[in-house]
Amino acid sequence: MSTHPLSSFIGRDGIILLTLQGNITDTELPQLKTDLQDAAALIREESEKALRPLPVLVDVSKLDRAYSPEGIMLLAEFEKNNRPYVSKTAVFGTDIKIKFTGEIISALSDRKNISFHETEEEAMADLRSDG
Repeated sequence: MSTHPLSSFIGRDGIILLTLQGNITDTELPQLKTDLQDAAALIREESEKALRPLPVLVDVSKLDRAYSPEGIMLLAEFEKNNRPYVSKTAVFGTDIKIKFTGEIISALSDRKNISFHETEEEAMADLRSDG
């Protein structure tokens, strides 16, 4: 597969940007595992450089609505393992199905600081808020 299901980089203001795209099915799992390892390393490294947890902005606007249970568990484990390095996560581009799936991932990862938004502007405003 030439497309990565997850891409990650550091954006403006020290915000980590993640993009989930395509399907999260058994076919994509090997590449997803590699992408999640790369993203986790970036988050940890940037957080340690900043000496604080960092905000994460997640774009799911190009995510298809096909998921495997193992893919969901990989994402939940990723969220759980990155808890010490993330101050808040805001996800945008969600519809009702993606939001529901995201809330399952949040529950499985025991993360309380993940929010879901329709637009990038709403997500950025949430990341910048104190609440």
